[in-house]
Amino acid sequence: MKKLIIINGTMGVGKTTVCKELHQRLDKVVWLDGDWCWMMHPWVFSEENKEMVMKNIHFLLNNFLKNSSFDYIIISWVIHLEEIMAGILKGITEQY
Repeated sequence: MKKLIIINGTMGVGKTTVCKELHQRLDKVVWLDGDWCWMMHPWVFSEENKEMVMKNIHFLLNNFLKNSSFDYIIISWVIHLEEIMAGILKGITEQY
């Protein structure tokens, strides 16, 4: 059974440090940092970009979950609203 590990917290709290450690200690693991989906210049926080980022996270997350190479999927991001967490989980399209 696959394990989805969600590391959440404010900026600077140590999410990246925790994920790096988990990424090194676990076997058959992949790590999705939600910030990677926002790496754009200039950084524009708009409804269009928010929708794109969530679609990108759904795409990557579902592909990681489908891939038999992984037992653990780590996702780290500043998830400061329940609706963001719900949106991430709603985007999981199949049972894994």
